[in-house]
Amino acid sequence: MSNLHLYIGNYNYSSWSMRPWLVLKKAELAFTEEVIDLDVPGFKARLLELSDMGTVPVLRVNGDMLPDSLAISHFAAKAVPNLWPKDLEARELCQEAVRKMHEGFRALRREAPMNLRRRTSRPVPRACLEDAAEMVAMWDDLLGRHNGPFLFDDWSIADAFYTPAASRFASYDLPRSARSDTYISELMSDSDYLEWESRAFIETHKLPDTDNVNL
Repeated sequence: MSNLHLYIGNYNYSSWSMRPWLVLKKAELAFTEEVIDLDVPGFKARLLELSDMGTVPVLRVNGDMLPDSLAISHFAAKAVPNLWPKDLEARELCQEAVRKMHEGFRALRREAPMNLRRRTSRPVPRACLEDAAEMVAMWDDLLGRHNGPFLFDDWSIADAFYTPAASRFASYDLPRSARSDTYISELMSDSDYLEWESRAFIETHKLPDTDNVNL
């Protein structure tokens, strides 16, 4: 496998970075990683040195730069096909669920930003609750189709994409069903997630605007 180096944002805050990191871990593809502190002087210029998108994550594959969590996940799935469900219909549903997380749930992402160190029960805006309810309904539907612990029975890229969302339900005490609560617990007890979370808990970099949301 090519020499892989993943540029990511801070462990506590960067949901976009967590997703491909989990995918690469589950794919058992060896990679090194480099954290770029967010919202510090010069950070945007540093990101633009990596890609025209000026965002993290970015995966360096030998000398080539591959930006975007979804593109990186597709790259990993070419090497390890079982990151997607084997059944064609399930694979299409899985890819649609991933696209929905990648592009949608904007109110949830805006009003309840990922913050693994945070625990609060303060009210969140209605639009955020509506996004959360829509996500829970989707999770319940997918989980109700089989007996496995993950959205498509076995672990898939969809679970990587929804793990940061699961952490938001814990951080902001968002309403969820019993079935979805079990799913959230499954994601947040995963050994790879716990490795990421442990790094978030000891990291010293802070984003005051994110830490003060809804206070």
